[in-house]
Amino acid sequence: MEEINANIVSSADGMLFGALGSCSLCSGSVYYFGGRYKCHGYVSAWSKCAYSTTEPTRLKEKWKVPEDSDNEYLCKWFKSQKAKKPDRILPPSSSRSSNVVDGKSQLTKSESLQELKVAIVGMSNESLEEWKSKIGAAGGVFHMKMKKETYCLVVNGNPEEHDSEIRRARRMKISVVREEYLVDCINKKRRLPTDQYKIEVASETSRSGMVTVKVKGRSAVHEQSGLQDSGHILEDGKSIFNTTLNMSDLSTGINSYYILQIIQEDRGGDCYVFRKWGRVGNEKIGGNKLEMMSKSDAIREFKRLFLDKTGNSWEAWEQKRNFQKQPGRFFPLDIDYGVNKLEPRKNELGDVKSQFAPRLIELMKMLFNVETYRAAMMEFEINMSEMPLGKLSKSNIQKGFEALTEIQNLLSNIVYEPSVKESLIVDASNRFFTVIPSIHPHVIRDENDFKSKVKMLEALQDIEIASRLVGFDSENDESLDEKYKKLCCDVAPLPHDSTDYQMVKKFLLNTHAPTHKDWTLEVEDVFALERDGEFDKYAPYRDNLKNKMLLWHGSRLTNFVGILSQGLRIAPPEAPSTGYMFGKGVYFADLVSKSAQYCYTDKKDAVGLLLLSEVALGEMYELKKAKYMESPPEGKHSTKGLGQKTPNALEFEKWRDEITVPCGSPVSSGVRATELMYNEYIVYNTAQVKMQFLLKVASLQSQLMQVKAQLACKLAGSQATNSQWVRDTSHQCYHVPIESQWMNNTSDNAQPCHPYIHPPHGLMPSMMQPNECSHQKMRSDDHYIFEESMSPKSSVDDVDHDGDDSPSLHHKAWFNRDHDHTLQPCSRKSFQCNDLGELQALALRMMRS
Repeated sequence: MEEINANIVSSADGMLFGALGSCSLCSGSVYYFGGRYKCHGYVSAWSKCAYSTTEPTRLKEKWKVPEDSDNEYLCKWFKSQKAKKPDRILPPSSSRSSNVVDGKSQLTKSESLQELKVAIVGMSNESLEEWKSKIGAAGGVFHMKMKKETYCLVVNGNPEEHDSEIRRARRMKISVVREEYLVDCINKKRRLPTDQYKIEVASETSRSGMVTVKVKGRSAVHEQSGLQDSGHILEDGKSIFNTTLNMSDLSTGINSYYILQIIQEDRGGDCYVFRKWGRVGNEKIGGNKLEMMSKSDAIREFKRLFLDKTGNSWEAWEQKRNFQKQPGRFFPLDIDYGVNKLEPRKNELGDVKSQFAPRLIELMKMLFNVETYRAAMMEFEINMSEMPLGKLSKSNIQKGFEALTEIQNLLSNIVYEPSVKESLIVDASNRFFTVIPSIHPHVIRDENDFKSKVKMLEALQDIEIASRLVGFDSENDESLDEKYKKLCCDVAPLPHDSTDYQMVKKFLLNTHAPTHKDWTLEVEDVFALERDGEFDKYAPYRDNLKNKMLLWHGSRLTNFVGILSQGLRIAPPEAPSTGYMFGKGVYFADLVSKSAQYCYTDKKDAVGLLLLSEVALGEMYELKKAKYMESPPEGKHSTKGLGQKTPNALEFEKWRDEITVPCGSPVSSGVRATELMYNEYIVYNTAQVKMQFLLKVASLQSQLMQVKAQLACKLAGSQATNSQWVRDTSHQCYHVPIESQWMNNTSDNAQPCHPYIHPPHGLMPSMMQPNECSHQKMRSDDHYIFEESMSPKSSVDDVDHDGDDSPSLHHKAWFNRDHDHTLQPCSRKSFQCNDLGELQALALRMMRS
């Protein structure tokens, strides 16, 4: 009935106002619906066309009536109709912009922001107030708590921390979305569909994210078939009857997968066709089916289903010839199960005792820890149900880079009309999320999002290398020694008392950048590196180029198997150029904390890896701002971005006589009008790099301590300023960043009065003088702090407000400064670099409980 009514409406529109022309985007058919003219077609094989307008193109010709029609009225009307038709004037509510794409269409009452009723969790009070005013100003309604009429719950931060609120929202049938949903609603001035922004709680998706892969032959049986232990994927000649299909279309909200396998029993030869389908990242949507049949019937059914889902024959995909993505159909993913790998020797290597030193064993455990790679995949929101850990092939990653390159070109394009540009960006985003399956696909329309996807693909490249080298299969029983050999890189622990170890440690301690105050670095271990073939590759540049330096390079832990086995690499040609300040090259720094930022450690996993490499810089092309280039100008061998801060050249040292170690403390560079805070060094040829040292480094966050005041008379000086102290009124103590304090413990036995002694490094409080007696300035309510810093593995559980005998505590009174400097509590805003609020709140909750 709806189709008949639509035909009547379209016919009436054409008879009165003229036949509609083709869509200006995709040349598809245009039809009238809901007060606008919309396109039926596809802008490409990957996306439905989202073209929509109130002023369509009309054909300048008479409306035609079928020649065999015997309808007298139509025949009479056809002869009398005028060639020139009047323009159709739509009601004002529908007459917005003439060309609108993907949701920029007419606003119904239910779509307006007046119907946007929102509850929010996971935000600070400041952010909450800010959003409350924004939502109100836009015409929406903010709910402090979820109500029956709440439209959606916006979750900021880690969804797992708000599991109870999310479950309640689900029970109330309220959509749970990311903060991005609010941003887009307000920007587009309407209530958008929530499909593209929905959050899946990790506990719900983890079952799909922890797929066990058991490779038999050249592929792996899906665990939900129930035949993982007793069956294998059917192989017939070169054919491997296993495929994973994916389809992501942001304009329609589709984000689906379809897994198709023929599984043959290990014994007996019976065959089963297994299929599993659903929405990416949500195991509650979809299903699976297992059918037993003969081998020939199974192959026939497999090929039929593949043709039905993709619009292409199975042979076209196998041969990689004449396969073309079809509109509205699935696209097969390349999954690399490591078919060229030798079968692992089960029960032979797993329990073999390693021959390596304990320090090297610990490093290898870090490098080959499957959970580290799994966590990275989950951080990137890669769907691990259809894309098992590390099995994403090079070709998929390459296609992802190609889609991002197209998005980059579109973002900078000023020729296309906004509607056309938006539709093409949606199309490229669809291609990206089809070949890189994600739990939360979305339109990649801003530069920061775009850059994060580039970094994600770079990390996936290294995960793919790690998978290929050492394997993440459940039945891979190789020992650490076997995996180490596949790195083809000699890794040797340095003696802690060696000259090289002390040099590296000094370099790290001296070159922490002044703006990176919220964390410090601590050397846990240092290893010398010798990658196979790198010495010979580097030799011509070592011998012919002057200006060789030891420089820092930081990267994710998951990248280091790729780095150690293949060296530092330059982004591939298909990768977009945006995101590389001075072009595609290998980037280094002379300040350690500049590079350490790219290790992406956190409180839970505080230990990362850093590289120190010998870099043949030669003549440097010096720049003060970003400039993209494929290589430096003729006569130059590298690029240097000049920063405002630089290591003090007076403290530089030489290593092996000719290699400069820029281990000076940071000072002002004196360079004017530069856009860079710190120096950057870039080489465009990997042969100019020789990896020398690998550092295992702990990132110490600025932990804050608190101790209840006690009656004692011991002096503590501090270089902290008032703005760095926060009063804890509940426990009568102050919270102070550890890095900003120093202590002076004059005696283990409290005496009525202690003379002041110079603190370490010559630091002195401005109001105290040497040998000045401070006893008269002390009061019984003076406050105390911890003297010793926390390790990354300790927690606020170690903080004791009441302890008197703890050996880790040195209760020391803060001298009273009322006579010249009143100590005032400061706001949380003063702690932009410290986790003060979080730690303080946690400590208070613990004490009250």
